[in-house]
Amino acid sequence: MAEIIDYGQFAERLKRQRGKGRWELLDAVQREWGYEDPGGEPTASRWGGENSSYGIDESLDIPEALAEWWDSPVNSFSFRPRLYWTHTQWPPTIWVDEYGERDDVQELEEDEDEVETFLDPARADGLPKDHPLLPPDVTDRRICVFMSEYQYCNQWAYLAAEASHPDPRVLVSTGGGWQLQSRSLSEFFLQLALERLPRTYGWTLKVRRADVEADPAILERLTSSYRELGLLPWQEMGCDALMYGGPDALVVHGRGRGADFALVMQGRTREALLQVLETLGITFTDKDIQGPSEVPEPLERLDPLTLTDGDGDDRGRWRVESTGSAPVEGTVPDALRALPDRTATALGEDSVLAAAGDAEGRVHVWESAAQEVFAKSLHRAPVTALVCVRLDDTGTAVVSGDAQGVLRYWRTDSAPRAYPFDRRRTAVTALGGARLATGPALACCWADGLVRVWDLDSGAVAQLPLGTGITDLTLTGDGALCVTGPSGPVTLRLDAARLWPHRDLQLRLDGIDWGSYWSARGPAHAVPGLIRKVASDQQKTAMDAVHDLYRLLVSKGSGLTAAAPAVPFLAELMTDPDNQARSTLLLLIADIADCANAENRAAVRAVLPALRYLHDDPQSSIRWAAAELEKNCAPRPGEE
Repeated sequence: MAEIIDYGQFAERLKRQRGKGRWELLDAVQREWGYEDPGGEPTASRWGGENSSYGIDESLDIPEALAEWWDSPVNSFSFRPRLYWTHTQWPPTIWVDEYGERDDVQELEEDEDEVETFLDPARADGLPKDHPLLPPDVTDRRICVFMSEYQYCNQWAYLAAEASHPDPRVLVSTGGGWQLQSRSLSEFFLQLALERLPRTYGWTLKVRRADVEADPAILERLTSSYRELGLLPWQEMGCDALMYGGPDALVVHGRGRGADFALVMQGRTREALLQVLETLGITFTDKDIQGPSEVPEPLERLDPLTLTDGDGDDRGRWRVESTGSAPVEGTVPDALRALPDRTATALGEDSVLAAAGDAEGRVHVWESAAQEVFAKSLHRAPVTALVCVRLDDTGTAVVSGDAQGVLRYWRTDSAPRAYPFDRRRTAVTALGGARLATGPALACCWADGLVRVWDLDSGAVAQLPLGTGITDLTLTGDGALCVTGPSGPVTLRLDAARLWPHRDLQLRLDGIDWGSYWSARGPAHAVPGLIRKVASDQQKTAMDAVHDLYRLLVSKGSGLTAAAPAVPFLAELMTDPDNQARSTLLLLIADIADCANAENRAAVRAVLPALRYLHDDPQSSIRWAAAELEKNCAPRPGEE
């Protein structure tokens, strides 16, 4: 992050935002803290929340800002709801006091007339007549709830009397009754993002109330060194918190007794957080600092593509077969040529299927290059590359890439996948695809020079850092990848066995009914996907997957059954010298053996002979983990 954002100036930004586009500042703040548009379709819809069949007044207007927020592409909640841990309500429901509790409703469900009378909105008076939040001379005192905290400890709402306002005030339920939370809906969603996103993307340190009470000068240094953001105090769960800002940093002062911590300091960078700690005089250790739970995949730092005859991959995955010649491209049909703002085109292997993308992110598909059968806005950036890949005798996939690095994938006989096929933080520059001897394959290049090649049947993927400047990829059925770069076309001969060394393993994962096995978080549906990630060329991806598997598969209890079928796959990955998480992976296998489940121990003992050579591994951490594995596999008292 080269640019430093001074959140001490946020109040001025907030003032400038009022009266302008409602979501510009929200968009900027989300991007500043590391949120990226994931591409694809929203995973949460306005109708996917708490859609109660009672307590809704259909005659009330829904504020313009609330509908806008749901439809906005910068609504990070709709794409990543787990960043927020809140429930939504659409349409907003009329808040009902003590006589509207769910238990009472359930008792009356059999008598629909009685339920209707019981929940008559006229009985839900809402705020008291003399409440200071009520506008003068208002008779409708009802409250419209549109969102709730994850455990329903509090709700956020607006006044029914202000439902027709474009951007009404937001109230929050507290132990002391309803209070004003935000001056408008748009300001509320901005404040909610500031409360939630830094937890995921920032560097954090929390200070308990007792520590602040022991050194009251901390608060004096806070107010003298940092400025409030200009937002109203955050009242969720009685925390009564003020937010202060500084260079690349936020400081939340939880004044209410409901606040878990007196101070929560968050930095966009570790250096920014350390500066806050020094300014406030906070004593800490490195263990007190919590790093981001999500870190964007780093881009490659590659030189321009320069390959000559005889060049090859150090792992034998490819070698240069020839230079200076490129496959002959098919003729672009007239229908595609006539498409306005056409930015990319593709033809199927038999030229029956054709596709084109445009500057608005739309993708068009034609059959027989004459009849358009599909046109949909799949991207929120210009389409930069397309390819058609024959999957089998009856199906073809169309893959599109855009200027924001998003790949979308769909079979022409079904709807496009809602989730992106892949995404990186730089533009897609070229796509290629073909049906190889191993099955359908896809190749993609991004602007930083990284090429990924997928075996689509198994999901196995290889990362080839070839170099920047690649403008075209052509994958042929005989396993050749033609790459066109600054010095012209170069043909690479691919070795499928070395390109995807774990292809068979990943296919075998699909042959197990993981849902019938039990993990620490219920049915083990997530286990095969995590095992696939353990095979990743990226160290962080592989390490994160091992840590997630540890949480799912390791327990001193005997109820987890998913570990035993996972062990043979984990051991097979452990024997790969290129695996990026070997020492941690071996400890995972060892700890699976150190449990009360006899089947898990038996599974580990079965793979032990194949792992004993690791006692002589050059890495001391591997040798230590191998000793732990041997110890945990030793017979226990009472075992034969």
